[in-house]
Amino acid sequence: MLAQRPSFRFLATGAVGSLFILAFLSFGIRYSDSSALYTFKTSQPRPSLHCPSVESTNGTWEFAVERDGLDHGLSEEQCRTAFPKLFIEIDKSVALKQNNHISYKELDSRNVEDSMVRGIIDQGESNMDFLPKLYIVDYAAMPVTQTRARATLNSLYRALKAYPDRQLLPTIEFIFTTEDFAEDPSGLGPVWAYSKRDGDDSVWLMPDFGYWSWPEVQIGPYQEARRRIAAIDDGETLADGTNVPGLNFQDKKKQLVWRGSLATNPAIRSKLLKSAQGRSWASVRVIDWDNENDIRYNLLPIEDHCRYMFVAHTEGRSFSGRGKYLLNCRSVMISHPLIWREAHHGALVLSGPDANYIEVQPDFSDLSSKLDFLIDNPQTAERIANNAVRTFRDRYLTPAAESCYWRYLIRQYAAVCDFEPVLFSTDRDGRKLPRGVPYETWLLTH
Repeated sequence: MLAQRPSFRFLATGAVGSLFILAFLSFGIRYSDSSALYTFKTSQPRPSLHCPSVESTNGTWEFAVERDGLDHGLSEEQCRTAFPKLFIEIDKSVALKQNNHISYKELDSRNVEDSMVRGIIDQGESNMDFLPKLYIVDYAAMPVTQTRARATLNSLYRALKAYPDRQLLPTIEFIFTTEDFAEDPSGLGPVWAYSKRDGDDSVWLMPDFGYWSWPEVQIGPYQEARRRIAAIDDGETLADGTNVPGLNFQDKKKQLVWRGSLATNPAIRSKLLKSAQGRSWASVRVIDWDNENDIRYNLLPIEDHCRYMFVAHTEGRSFSGRGKYLLNCRSVMISHPLIWREAHHGALVLSGPDANYIEVQPDFSDLSSKLDFLIDNPQTAERIANNAVRTFRDRYLTPAAESCYWRYLIRQYAAVCDFEPVLFSTDRDGRKLPRGVPYETWLLTH
């Protein structure tokens, strides 16, 4: 389990462990000569072994969610064509380091503290099949976020393995946190995180754990949640052949729905509750996650949020993981101004014919008037809801988009690193030791 750090990092138990004991007894001195842990970039990219599709080379390919939404292996060109607004935050991070590349010393300045993982994606000479391999170099105790680490690494691993041109991906070393946000004091090296604020210059945005699964709040695998949400809006055919019709937007409950805890952001969430108190348009309830009876009474399955015309989005300690699920609904998402950025936020449109959500004041003082307007103008509300489905459920929040994002992050992060990590180090006795455990093994032994 991740909650306890072993005495010797990555030392497995039983028969598997015996294979690694010799290699990892020397981990305590692996940084004694940091220059042996990386090289300055000199390698040339390997040629592509993949024949691109005709559509991707003649300029006629277009993203179609029915065909491409579950394709984790879209080409680099297809990713750029399908998701032009997806990579904005990565490009911002690249611009900050364009003239001041990340050094190994800079990366190493950030300690792997609780809830953090350090890894390598290796594309070096040691990798004889020329396919990227994921290694875990270090990890820390994760008493609360252990499932997040596995979910994040599984998603990253999937994005690597599904890519036909994966031999072209660069070698990198990275650190990520599974906490809600990353600390960003001056002088610390780069870290990948699920959310960031403007000014968090050392933070690189990565997809959050929910794209794999979120069992703690009973949502489960992302693709299954998307299926349940789509069934509410579009209907479904059951195993016995019964056709269950979808719920027309105009037949949805003309209410704003929200369920959550006040504790994670009382300053914002208490204002929502105050604005909704006693209103006929409100279905707003607090959940006490420490009270099983309260959970049983107040918890609303994520797909059932989509039975309401309006869904409220509030940030928590940082981002709120529910946001991407709400944007999968054919409902109008209503949010206060967002401070914490997520990977898909570049596709949010606030005004004009392509608007796909509604923003209210931070204190929700205009919430009632905006809801009254939308209820009185159902065609406007439906247009916004349809825009959300077209933009997010059918494009920027697809599994295909997530894998495209991971690979773009890897490429662009590598582009502003002035080093490539070395997977094997040498101890004082001249023995060649691996710095990390193959992810396949790590997953089974931790």
